[in-house]
Amino acid sequence: MRIATNRFHTSRRWGQNFLVNQGAADTIVLALNPRPGDLLLEVGPGRGALTRRLSGRVARLLAIEIDPRLASALAEDLRGDPSIEIVRGDILELDLKDLLEALGATRARRARVIANLPYSIATAVILRLIEERALLDDMVVLLQREVAERIVSPPGTRAYGALSVLCQARARVESLLRLRPGSFRPVPKVESMLIRLTLRPAGTGSAPSPADRPGALESLLRVAFAQRRKTLLNNLARLPGPRGAPIGATAAESLIRASGLDPSSRPEDVPVDGFLAILRAREAL
Repeated sequence: MRIATNRFHTSRRWGQNFLVNQGAADTIVLALNPRPGDLLLEVGPGRGALTRRLSGRVARLLAIEIDPRLASALAEDLRGDPSIEIVRGDILELDLKDLLEALGATRARRARVIANLPYSIATAVILRLIEERALLDDMVVLLQREVAERIVSPPGTRAYGALSVLCQARARVESLLRLRPGSFRPVPKVESMLIRLTLRPAGTGSAPSPADRPGALESLLRVAFAQRRKTLLNNLARLPGPRGAPIGATAAESLIRASGLDPSSRPEDVPVDGFLAILRAREAL
C-alpha cells in the first residue's frame, strides 16, 4: 500500500520536499546497491519512496522520521516487513550511537546510510553522521546541490572550503546524480544532488589521523577560512596558542613551513592533507 500523494500536507517547519520522481528513486537505490546482509539507517523517509524500494532487500532497516504523521503512516504501511523499524525523532537530537548499536552495527559490521535531507539541516546532519564513522561504512545522501558541491569540490575551486575539508578528511566523496526541482513536491527553488561518502573508520592504525581528534580540525579550519581573501599566514597568525592568545605571524610561518606549505597560499588552495599536516606540526611544536 502506498501513501497517497495528497494524504498529507507538507510542513514548512521541517522543510519537507518529497521525492516523486520514480525513476530517480530507482536510480538512488541502485546507487546504494543494497545487499541482503546490510544494516541500513534511513534519514528522512518521508512518504517512503526509498523505504519501500528497500523493503526485503537488506537485513535490517531503521528509518528516522521527524514528522509524527508520516512516521505513524509509514510504520502502518510497512508493518508486514519485520526487518523495518520506523523511529519518530530528530536525527540531530537522538543518540545516534545508541541507535546504530540497536540496529546491530559494530566496528566489524558497520551500518550504511541513505538519506533525503531537508536543505536547512543537511550540513549539520552530514557532520553528525560522520562523527559516528566507527559504526558507519558509507552514506548515499540527497541534498541541495550547492551544499553537495561544497562537500565534493577539490582545492582551488570556488566551492572548496571548511566543509570540503571536514568531509574529505574523513571520507572519500563523489557526486552521483543531479536532480531538477520538478523531481520533488512541493517544488523547491534549487536543484538537488546525490552524493556518496565512503567513510574512513575512526581510531584505527598505529598512527590515527589528526582528523580523529575531537574538535582539532574544526578549530583549525574555523581560523584558516575566516577570511578567504587573506593568505594562510595572515589567517593562522590568529590561531590561538596554549594560553589562548593568537600565536602571531612568526609562529604561524614556522608552523606552515613545518607542514611543507607555502605561507602565501590561499586557504582554498591548500589540500586536505595540507591541513592535516598543519595539525601534526602544531602538535610537534
